[in-house]
Amino acid sequence: MPGTDALTPFVFEHAAVRGAHVRVDATVTGILTSREHPPALRGVLAEMVAAVTLLAASLKFTGSLIVQLQGTGPVRLLVVECTSALMVRATVQWDDARVAALPETATLADLAGDPAQARMVMTLDPKGAGPIYQGIVALEAGAVATLFEHYLATSEQLASRMVLARDGNACAGLLVQRLPDHGDEAGESWTRITAALDAAPPAALFAADAATSLLAALFPHDDLRVFAQRQVVFGCSCSAERVENALRIAGAEEVESILAERGNVEVTCEFCHRLYTFDPAAARALFAPARSQP
Repeated sequence: MPGTDALTPFVFEHAAVRGAHVRVDATVTGILTSREHPPALRGVLAEMVAAVTLLAASLKFTGSLIVQLQGTGPVRLLVVECTSALMVRATVQWDDARVAALPETATLADLAGDPAQARMVMTLDPKGAGPIYQGIVALEAGAVATLFEHYLATSEQLASRMVLARDGNACAGLLVQRLPDHGDEAGESWTRITAALDAAPPAALFAADAATSLLAALFPHDDLRVFAQRQVVFGCSCSAERVENALRIAGAEEVESILAERGNVEVTCEFCHRLYTFDPAAARALFAPARSQP
């Protein structure tokens, strides 16, 4: 259905090429409405959500892909996390005055500032099932799609083409990747497929009623195998238990100082902005010795 957040994987039957199409309209809306974001941030954030979701769809473990941008520009920090189940959340920290001076068409490079002092980190976190992998992405491009193409080419050694399109809070993306195959025929197929994708206007990603219709229109001469859609949702993994553990790590002295200053302890999730409140009794109970069991 139009507007339904979903990711649709596919492969070309007679070419060593795989791909995926994604719509993240409701997901982006959920992220943007959890906190007021300036217009200059919304477009880049929407594209980052779509791009990270396209990459996370190929995770081979139960965990998360986390993309973190840190810079000295108008945006100090931008984090997008997508789990292997395609649950997405994001958070941004910015300078109000500097972001307000940017147009709505601001690019990732505009937000990050000096590329020599900014960096993007890709983290693959299997959530305890294996080692965490991190890779540094050079900010060599101003566009989100081009930046991710460079990352895939250098880290996974896969030629990739990504197209992103946005319309208000609606955002769509399409990624194709050439799988390892050194035959001349595979190279010709890749050239033809990327040419067809480059020739399509970004708005075409929204034009079809379904991903299958879009793919048929983009690649009419190819035999594609389209797999079942996967739902994409906005969600957060924060919980009262995690907040309690964070307060225990902060320590009883720190918690007492907050109680003395404010009367209770309030913790706001940086991602979904849910507020967790602890009155004095509940806050002090976190540090009470556990009762011994008979």
